[in-house]
Amino acid sequence: MKVALIGTGYIAGRHAAALTGLGADIVGHVGRSGVEEAAARWGGRAYRDTAELVANEDVDAAWVCVPPSAHGGIELALIEGGVPFYVEKPIGADVDVPRRIAAALRERGLMAGVGYYWRGMEVVPELRRLLAETPPVLVRAAWHGLVPPVPWWRVEAESGGQVVEQATHLYDLARFLLGEAEVVHAATRHVPLADHPDLDVAAVSAATLAFASGPLGVFTATCVLHATVDAEVEFHCEGRKVTLTNKVLRREDADGTHETPIGRDPLVIADERFLTAVRQRDPGLLVCDYADALRTQELCCHIRDLASTAH
Repeated sequence: MKVALIGTGYIAGRHAAALTGLGADIVGHVGRSGVEEAAARWGGRAYRDTAELVANEDVDAAWVCVPPSAHGGIELALIEGGVPFYVEKPIGADVDVPRRIAAALRERGLMAGVGYYWRGMEVVPELRRLLAETPPVLVRAAWHGLVPPVPWWRVEAESGGQVVEQATHLYDLARFLLGEAEVVHAATRHVPLADHPDLDVAAVSAATLAFASGPLGVFTATCVLHATVDAEVEFHCEGRKVTLTNKVLRREDADGTHETPIGRDPLVIADERFLTAVRQRDPGLLVCDYADALRTQELCCHIRDLASTAH
């Protein structure tokens, strides 16, 4: 399959490596900087504009790996060209642009997937089995880490803030496993950080959710640490706690503690499933489709906006 990458940052590089390993032929790259270097490393030609890429290359699928505020024109150009695409999360810094893209996708009948790859972990079927066996009553999720090095992340208008840009993985996984939720309460705090005087995103957030399927959820996020991200979701069930991290699935109950590694890189799994879905024209193979990702985006933006008015 002939694929293209829009964006030249870290996550685009991860997808380029995955796609090359999966046998895809990278025919083009679009970016404002580093695009020639990306083309030299991964193959394909360099472009400054998505519409120009679509006009000049035969592209079976495209990967959109740009900052949240850069979404909109890229996706609309791909839709106009009839090119299925995979978008890294989040799908925007707010909800207006993603809603327009979702409407255009529906009108065109075009396939689009989104990189909520926690859903695609090899251990998720086992996690589902455990939760069906002992349903959770409480969910506790945490995304605790540091301020990423890219400057756009520190500006809420560009990144959407930590809930929208990072913790969204945890909210999405909870939605995927437990269904929709009502936001009971949300709060954020802006904390001055000496190393990042230009930070205008909330450095701390907390939200309480009530899932229609029964459980209550408590979600926290912070970027004040100087260490690797601690990301996990705990499911508290009668006589059992089940925890999923980005490394292991852990079960703690009367039989002791049992850990299962998550298996293959879930990003690679999501890419593989998207390639297969496009090849077979079967959106049911996607890890997450755009319409479902929009619901996660709406939830995260609602939490952020509700919290900003709670002071």
